[in-house]
Amino acid sequence: MARPLLLLHGYSASGLDFKELYWQLQDRNIDAKLVNVGNYVSLNNEITISDIAEGLDRAIRLSVGLKDTDEFDVIVHSTGMLVARAWLAHQKVVVGDNKRLKRLKHLIGLAPATWGSPQAHRGRTWLGALVKGNKIPGPDFLNAGDEVLAGLELGSKFTWDLAHADLLGEKPYFGTDSNTPYVAVFIGNTPYSGLSSLVNDPGTDGTVRWAGCGLNARKITLDLTETPTHSNGESRESRVTMSKWASGSRLNVPVLAIDSRDHGSLVANPDAGMVDRIVNFLGVADSDRYDEWLTEAEAWCEPARKKMLESKGHKFEFWDTKELDGWQQFVVHARDGHGDPVTDYMVEVFEKDEKGGEWKRAEELSVDVHAYTGNASFRCLHVQLPKGITTKPKPMQIHIRASTGTDVVTYQGFGSDEQRAEMRADSDSVVIDLTDALGDASLFHPFTTTLVEIILNRVPYPFDDFSKIFQWLPPFGDRLQNAPRHRPGIALSPQTAHNPNGL
Repeated sequence: MARPLLLLHGYSASGLDFKELYWQLQDRNIDAKLVNVGNYVSLNNEITISDIAEGLDRAIRLSVGLKDTDEFDVIVHSTGMLVARAWLAHQKVVVGDNKRLKRLKHLIGLAPATWGSPQAHRGRTWLGALVKGNKIPGPDFLNAGDEVLAGLELGSKFTWDLAHADLLGEKPYFGTDSNTPYVAVFIGNTPYSGLSSLVNDPGTDGTVRWAGCGLNARKITLDLTETPTHSNGESRESRVTMSKWASGSRLNVPVLAIDSRDHGSLVANPDAGMVDRIVNFLGVADSDRYDEWLTEAEAWCEPARKKMLESKGHKFEFWDTKELDGWQQFVVHARDGHGDPVTDYMVEVFEKDEKGGEWKRAEELSVDVHAYTGNASFRCLHVQLPKGITTKPKPMQIHIRASTGTDVVTYQGFGSDEQRAEMRADSDSVVIDLTDALGDASLFHPFTTTLVEIILNRVPYPFDDFSKIFQWLPPFGDRLQNAPRHRPGIALSPQTAHNPNGL
């Protein structure tokens, strides 16, 4: 029996957006009785992406009529990817015990907001209410979907935590065998045109970043604490820990470019070749078939992908490199050894000069930084990669500064030289050398996202002396000499006489 196919739309959209894709699927003999087009509420300020995911689960059981063991496939657009991933990661159940992973056989992302959107933080202020907001009078009038937008914002804690559940665990949610979903991701290579082009950002389809669509991700941990340890308490062998890119049992899920399509037209006017490959993908049943399908799809998409390497036409002079290797996203989170956020910090990348052998700031990297509104310890860095930087790896250093904002507590960090250093607003950077950790590899990989976690010690200051934060009082001396006395002309109330400090 053929599997049901579920279609999940994005933020502020509706299931009607899939109309053209729906008919093209039918033209390719996808049984209409098996296609279920979802329609969910996103413009409500109290609803979260996890709420929508649980609503999806109930709709699967009650409307589609699937049992807890029945299999199905999903096509998602934009925010629909986060809904589907949140459904899979319900209660963060590990691979092997997660029955939902075995039920979902194919997950197809069309311009998925895998890592959010640069438009989300703008939406919460005015775009959501005035352009995308609910205009129907009622309890949700002019709601922009604040909680959904918070999850969609670049560098959000929601996407950080979700990635640790499904992309970065010891056993991946998206593996090479048939016990987890096979995944395909398509993205338009063109930003918006006309009036809508006002919201375009470089390296995007108008709404989501090309580098933030695929599921190929890794994590780098920079542990600057005195005694580096893993979250389970085991000691780290190195201050730099780096997970691998998709390999072995982890599924390789790159972005597949579609020519002349932006975020909306990818679904509203689906490319016939893309739909052909979607239908073929629904027949993938093992890793060999997946590899064959991906090889053919990448070859077909290569001309469209090459156009994504052109930086011309962007309205920002800042992004002016003419030849590119592509774009990359870094999501950075800084915390102290207690797990509390570090909100005031700076990270810089240095490289070794090939001529003089000296370390210099990597000036050729064009970086756009966004601090997450809800917690500035999370940052998202969008990097334009100049030609050759991914194929000719260089020795790299990370320079880190941080400040608590007070003189009684400070951060301390241990760099690659293992020397303790103060981390204050006016202190030198703590330096971590990535050269050994990277080996012959590069820090930069186009159209991917790298998570970077920075861990610092937060300690009373100064380091080796009494701190103002806690001191002992001197001895009180003779009891009678220190007894409170009545001052002339002032009458003491019973309470004050009992407690002369008024406390």
